[in-house]
Amino acid sequence: MNWNPEWSSAVAVALLVAACLVTAGPVAADETTTRSDSAPNGTADDETPVQTASETNRTVTEARTATETATTATATKTTATERQTPTATSSPTETRTRTDDTRFAVSELAASDSLRAGDGLAVTATVTNRGAANGTETLRYSFGGETVATRSVTLEPGESTAVTFEVAFDDVEAALGSVEPGTFVHGVRNESGAGAAARVRVTPDVDLTVESVDAPTEVSHGDAYVVLATVGNPSETAITRRVAYEFAGRTVAERAVTVAGDDDRQVAFEIRLADVERVAGPVRNETTYDHGIAAGDDRDVGAVRVVRSPSADASSLAVESFETVHDVRPGDAYTVELAVRNVDTADFEGQLSYRVDGNVVATEWARVPIGERRTVAFEVEYDAVADAAVPLSSAETEQGVFVGREAVATRPVAVSVPATPEATPRPEPTFTAAETPSPAPTTAGSDAADATNDGPDDCRRGFFTPCGGAAMGETSLTMVGILLSGFGIVYQMYQGRR
Repeated sequence: MNWNPEWSSAVAVALLVAACLVTAGPVAADETTTRSDSAPNGTADDETPVQTASETNRTVTEARTATETATTATATKTTATERQTPTATSSPTETRTRTDDTRFAVSELAASDSLRAGDGLAVTATVTNRGAANGTETLRYSFGGETVATRSVTLEPGESTAVTFEVAFDDVEAALGSVEPGTFVHGVRNESGAGAAARVRVTPDVDLTVESVDAPTEVSHGDAYVVLATVGNPSETAITRRVAYEFAGRTVAERAVTVAGDDDRQVAFEIRLADVERVAGPVRNETTYDHGIAAGDDRDVGAVRVVRSPSADASSLAVESFETVHDVRPGDAYTVELAVRNVDTADFEGQLSYRVDGNVVATEWARVPIGERRTVAFEVEYDAVADAAVPLSSAETEQGVFVGREAVATRPVAVSVPATPEATPRPEPTFTAAETPSPAPTTAGSDAADATNDGPDDCRRGFFTPCGGAAMGETSLTMVGILLSGFGIVYQMYQGRR
């Protein structure tokens, strides 16, 4: 093989290229890979200076030293950043305005679940000092997230007391600006913000209206009688109001009745004159009085005469037939017919009632002379049964016709409950201690993160990589250098043979 004088130069060039590839790292975007025209050595931009082997080794050593120094500086910068970065926490910070030896706990809230617009309300809660020292705290009554009233309480360790807030509706409106019908959370809080809470439904300032009344025109001492009334809700929101039975201008009985918006409901009152006399005083026979139903300012009143002796007794009637249904479904309308004969020695005259599960659904007045037969019919709709028998149950129950509280005829019946979508129960409202938002967690910077977020002015790159990309690994660059060196040697050997 002929020795080529340029062999050593070719090998030196190949080794130099390999060394540069191995030690190459990222460079700044504003750096150039060629020398300017004013370079100190006076070489042109397209010329590559030739280095000796010693210069090559020195270049490699300096490049490695520079790389290690940059790495050490980066690590030092990262460590400093980590020391200065605050540690984030997700734990809530409770704001306290009391000493550590005093802890006031609020429990056992007692409050109405509905509030009519314009009405005041009273709320009572139990407050206990669970700390180890005497203390005084300011308790707050909160409505819809706003403080309406405050009270200061002083307690010894372990002592409890009941605290009552009596609040006018005007005060609630002043705190919230305005209060529309709807459901709100209210309750009592301690200074930390914790406490006892409940929901309250605010309803409009309207009353139920009396739409119809079915009441007897004659009553007697010793006999119970039933007064039926249908009341309606003129508003669009469900309301609960009191409906009363009045006799001679005095309220004898009353019930709280809830009616859905734009709907009506039937209400029944079963009365004895003994109940009337406890309120209105003596009731004289052969005397006419006024009686009726009142709902708010609306009244429906009629006349009733008190007769001397009872003329209606269930034992006077013998049942000859009883026709009714065995099950009642939503939307049904049916007729209940009872045929009876008077087997007593006196005429029967009085009120008969049709009941489901003990609740009066309809009433009829009947007169049955001695020895004669009469048929009494009740026209019934499902809605009337649903209004009377609340809550409904699909289980079998009893229906029948009664005189007062005595049954004339009974039969089992099943009342179907209308299908309604199952409502998701709402969680009970609670008051917790005030919380201070935790600072957002921060992460120490890294070279990789900086490279990702850098702009074009400080973009970092490497050989064979685009701007912002990661440089080739050291192993990959070494293999490229070896391959290039081997190619150069083979090429020179081939040239020497020619």
